[in-house]
Amino acid sequence: MGVVTGTDTSTSPGGAGSVLAGVRRLTLLADSASNAEVIFRGLARELLAAPGAEEVHVHHLAPAGVEEELVSVYMFEANGRLSYLLPRGERAPGVSWVARTGRSFLAADDQELAANVPRLLQAGAASCALLLPLAERGEVAAVVILVRRLSDPFAGDSVELAGTLVDQAGAALALVRARVEAGTDPVTGCMNHRAMRRRLDEEIVRATRTGDPLSCLLIELDDFKLVNDVHGHQAGDAVLRAVVQALVGEFRAFDRVARYGGDEFVVILPNADLRSAAAAAARALERLLAVPLQEAGVPATGRDGISASIGVAEWRAPMSTDELIEACDVALLRSKREGKGRVTRAAEPVY
Repeated sequence: MGVVTGTDTSTSPGGAGSVLAGVRRLTLLADSASNAEVIFRGLARELLAAPGAEEVHVHHLAPAGVEEELVSVYMFEANGRLSYLLPRGERAPGVSWVARTGRSFLAADDQELAANVPRLLQAGAASCALLLPLAERGEVAAVVILVRRLSDPFAGDSVELAGTLVDQAGAALALVRARVEAGTDPVTGCMNHRAMRRRLDEEIVRATRTGDPLSCLLIELDDFKLVNDVHGHQAGDAVLRAVVQALVGEFRAFDRVARYGGDEFVVILPNADLRSAAAAAARALERLLAVPLQEAGVPATGRDGISASIGVAEWRAPMSTDELIEACDVALLRSKREGKGRVTRAAEPVY
């Protein structure tokens, strides 16, 4: 690596009055985020606001054996984002220095920028670049670069604020990744998408070995977007939790309820054929319609209960996990096209 020139900011003085507000927002985001991109976008939004960055670049450090690294660029209050892959051998010297030392670094003139982050200058002139390590579980996982092209270089208080926000984002990412690894959806507490697929893979292996039936439901709430639009996302989250509570209460102890994504849920039904699974789905639909919306956090709307459309499919060898979910999805689409609030069985597969 070339010689790094610039200002090591690890001992910069200062702080800023908005640091607590930014840390609080990132902490709250960690409580509900379902993936790392939500945290990175939230971090970029904070860095574009308080320290006053004009661009935020996140250089994700690839693990050993991976020869390309992802770089994401956030602009316009984090609403604008572009990404590209960079060969590991083309990693900027300044990024390598921060990754190796775990310390922050400020390049504040043309010579320092050209020596340490030359790719930035390919997009136009810049006044400075602040490089900060983002650590997860004690290891630098990414280098965050705050860029100013028109404004003056960052002062000490802005450097301190940016470092605090990046540190908090690292803690938030560790929490999100731990939750994903544990297989828990952050909003509802049921299995998440990844855990559901893993469990469905296991059930297919078991059904293949034993010959026992296996069925699956795909449930989509009807007109759920209206809840978020009219009553807000907190009310929407309360409805999602009420849905999971109702579904868990309806199905057998060894059935598994998972959040597939958004307002969609999957229920895995071992030892259930298509007919019994469809009957169970109909009972679940009745139970959802009996859920008091006001108790779920939604103000009185002139009607009660939660309507849903459900697709049901039975696994048949040699169907894969994707093929079983696709069969449920096709049946679900028929339920929606035929008026919603109903259960539709998948067609028998032909092999």
